[in-house]
Amino acid sequence: MRILELLSAKHETWVEITMTFGLDKMSAEDIVQNMYIKIHTWSEKNKDKQSIMFNENEVNYYFVFKTLRSLFYDYTRKVSRRTKYVESVTEPLSEEYIYDKIDIEIKEAHIKTVIDKLHWYDKKVFQLVYKENISMLQLSEMTGISYYSIYRTIQKVKRKIKNNI
Repeated sequence: MRILELLSAKHETWVEITMTFGLDKMSAEDIVQNMYIKIHTWSEKNKDKQSIMFNENEVNYYFVFKTLRSLFYDYTRKVSRRTKYVESVTEPLSEEYIYDKIDIEIKEAHIKTVIDKLHWYDKKVFQLVYKENISMLQLSEMTGISYYSIYRTIQKVKRKIKNNI
């Protein structure tokens, strides 16, 4: 408890030091309060108080400064994460983005209808190559169908999709 009394005696000094980091008075006060908690918790765990105290009546300024700086870095990381999240949530969608998204969805639906109208063989080869990610060479080896036949089928399906869009 003696450490907290010695620290609080220099409260205005700690706030001024924290304000030199570029904070307003309220944020500096918050960080100083967190410093009191952190040093108190640390002193309770470690009965050896040589890091905190120079002697019986004097607090180690450097230790307090390092603690304040550490808390400042934690605070800025927390604020920047919160700010990024809030900006991303509150940012309105532009009309251009909405129209592009709708356009893509319409094209995907149109492509799906074109693929559904294909001959069953063409449709199956196309699905195996593009949806199942089976290479044309692997498909050729698995089925015994020549590689060039599969290649021509894929090219034919691509042309039909391109012509219908």
